[in-house]
Amino acid sequence: MSVHLLGIRHHGPGSARHVLEALESLKPDIILVEGPPEGEAILKWVADEEMKPPVALLAYVPDNPKQSVFYPFAEFSPEWQAIKYGLKSKIPVRFIDMPLTHKLVEIVTEEPSETTAPDHISAADEVHEFNLATKNPLSYLAEIAGFDDQEEWWEHHFEIAKQPEEVFTSIGEAIGALREDSTENSKTEKIREAFMRRGIRQAEREMYSVIAVICGAWHIPALQHMPKQKDDDALLKNLPKTKIETTWIPWTSDRLAFESGYGAGLDSPGWYKHIWNNQSDDGTKWLTYSANVFRQNKIDISSAHIIEAVRLANTLAALRNMHKAGLKELNEATQTVMCMGDDIPMQLIRRELIIGNDMGTVPAGIPQVPLQKDFEQQVKSLRLKVINEEKTVNLDLREASGLQKSILFHRLLILDIKWAKQQYTSGKGTFKEEWLLFWYPELSIALLEKAPWGNTVEAACNHYLKHISLSCNHLAEITELVSKALPADLHEGVQLVLARMDELAAMTSDIVMLMDAFIPLTEVSRYGNVRQTDQETIGIILQSIFSRINAGLPSSCLGIDEEQSAVIADKVKAVNKAVLFLDNEAMKNDWLETLFKILKLKNVVPLVHGTCCKLLYDSKIIDTEETALELSRALSVGSNPAYAALWIEGFLKDAATVLIFDHEIWDILNNWLAGISAEVFIEVVPLLRRTFAAYNPSEKNSIAQKVKQAPSLGKKLTQADELDVARAEMVLPILEKILGF
Repeated sequence: MSVHLLGIRHHGPGSARHVLEALESLKPDIILVEGPPEGEAILKWVADEEMKPPVALLAYVPDNPKQSVFYPFAEFSPEWQAIKYGLKSKIPVRFIDMPLTHKLVEIVTEEPSETTAPDHISAADEVHEFNLATKNPLSYLAEIAGFDDQEEWWEHHFEIAKQPEEVFTSIGEAIGALREDSTENSKTEKIREAFMRRGIRQAEREMYSVIAVICGAWHIPALQHMPKQKDDDALLKNLPKTKIETTWIPWTSDRLAFESGYGAGLDSPGWYKHIWNNQSDDGTKWLTYSANVFRQNKIDISSAHIIEAVRLANTLAALRNMHKAGLKELNEATQTVMCMGDDIPMQLIRRELIIGNDMGTVPAGIPQVPLQKDFEQQVKSLRLKVINEEKTVNLDLREASGLQKSILFHRLLILDIKWAKQQYTSGKGTFKEEWLLFWYPELSIALLEKAPWGNTVEAACNHYLKHISLSCNHLAEITELVSKALPADLHEGVQLVLARMDELAAMTSDIVMLMDAFIPLTEVSRYGNVRQTDQETIGIILQSIFSRINAGLPSSCLGIDEEQSAVIADKVKAVNKAVLFLDNEAMKNDWLETLFKILKLKNVVPLVHGTCCKLLYDSKIIDTEETALELSRALSVGSNPAYAALWIEGFLKDAATVLIFDHEIWDILNNWLAGISAEVFIEVVPLLRRTFAAYNPSEKNSIAQKVKQAPSLGKKLTQADELDVARAEMVLPILEKILGF
């Protein structure tokens, strides 16, 4: 009976090659791999033809999918190759790491660790894993050997070495020397290694004669020198447990860089894939690929560049006493020869080659929760692709396919599954949408999280909407939820959300919140012909909120500060636009009556008063004469100049056409401006500039032209008219300041 310990670098292509050579030589009758025992039941899928790495073994707590961990595998991962070898040779393959039934409990109750990605809890707390960049024991050996970092040192001494027997012996000796003085092993690591030893002892008791153990190099000394079994049993006694489920999910090249279940991350997955598939490459192929990347990005690279870069890389390797150029030498040669020393183009090489954009696939029969199956079926039926690249999708909602895709995207947003992000689209049509798609593996966790809410995306959305709406205690919160729910074609969910909105609106006295709630409801009519939204229910709630706005708005315009008045004025204009858009005559009349009531109230803040006057003037509720009267009152000698300036801002903001075409209003404003003192002008000019700054260049130019013609506006001149040209010219500098010329 013999036990062979093969210490590897997780995701190391050289280690994978050495492991395969060792297994071929040893012909073991069982293979023990560092990994979670819960994953053994789904190892059979590794041999499936549809399984294409990179993939990850995902383990999670069913009641709390965020409590999860990934075990990624690349094609060049030593563990992956060992598993494939075992399945092909029909010999048992076992995982002997700490069971996740204990590990995932520990994450929450004892030793929380850093997350590897947003909204994801990882079990990567083995701080002594040899590939970590912070306080890595191997960095001492790398420094002694004259290398910049342990990654480069490991690659040249173990990944590219020739004899596997020598490699694994050297690894054991090197790590053994490092661990002799190490006293910082965490409790978790000690428990993990005790479980690994238990796995080896179990294989020995079952009388396997040749046992091959594949694990991270750091653990080799702990498995070479076993303590007494009773000591390990005492360490593993009474550990807490939780329920665990496992599955396979696609992984991506860039995610291989993250720490994961065994703490392993990989900085250059694309490079490692290259040296796995091109063991004998002297740099020629790699630099040819680099040249192609540059050419695709409109950077001219000739064959001579490639030849010179290969020569330089190999020369650098020789000068450094290396038998072969590594990634460092190839990068230096690329930057020097192809980039003329510039490091910015090297970002392309890192993204496209060193990292890569590979995304794996898993067989359709993999165990999945019903929600995940429904999602994948919809993606397939809509002819969408889940890929690790940004892709823009333009939808026409008048087409059945476009509408269904839009509904799916909106439903996923409700579930906080951010695969699709809606983009701004130009144009006046409401049947056009643009989405940016980008899938990353952590979204699988998001799907698992929402699995308890329903077996289909639609059911999960309806139940989740009900849950979220009941937890909303403010109208602003439910308004945002309504905006998300309405385009998602969720009749049941929308009914519940609107009912909750009606409840909160009835309890809300904040007029701004009510107006914020009213506006998105009016926009539902834009989807009326394509989304089949429940217009009757929306109409009832819309009318209810509208009535509350009409009742509360006049009093809300009294006794407020300038900041609040600016908010109210903007909301009044937005509601006015929404009411006109609805094309409901009764609602329009009620709204204009409310604006007229505000206009006639005393002590209304000037910004809102001017805004209401302008809206009533546009709607022809008040004529030019009455509008001019209101303007004259606001600009009268008895009014505070600051009051007048704010009133003008409310009336003229975004309304340059009034100045350009209405001579009477122009004259009133012109006379007021000419009549104020220099001190008052200095006081109000910042407010006036704020008003006129919003005008576009064409509008400003029209106003300037009108200033030049000002003496002749409003009446026909006769020879009897006496003009004071000098006095008229005094106005021009003032207007130029206001207009920003």
